[in-house]
Amino acid sequence: MAENLYDREITGEFSALCAGGTDNDGSMESCISVAELAGGGFALGDTKPEGAGRQLRMSREEITSFAEAWLAQNPSA
Repeated sequence: MAENLYDREITGEFSALCAGGTDNDGSMESCISVAELAGGGFALGDTKPEGAGRQLRMSREEITSFAEAWLAQNPSA
């Protein structure tokens, strides 16, 4: 059975990845934050105030599969 990604420590700081629609007002409403996990994987966070402290954790394979499938379904993205 695979190790639980939620048991892994976050290594380093979260970095914000913002969409093209982000306002220049510093609100970061169109951003997600990403940090690497010890032993592999990523923690994704919501930069909106309502999402503070919430995370989704994915392995490298999971996040790559998601991104490829999403781009295939949204070719204009």
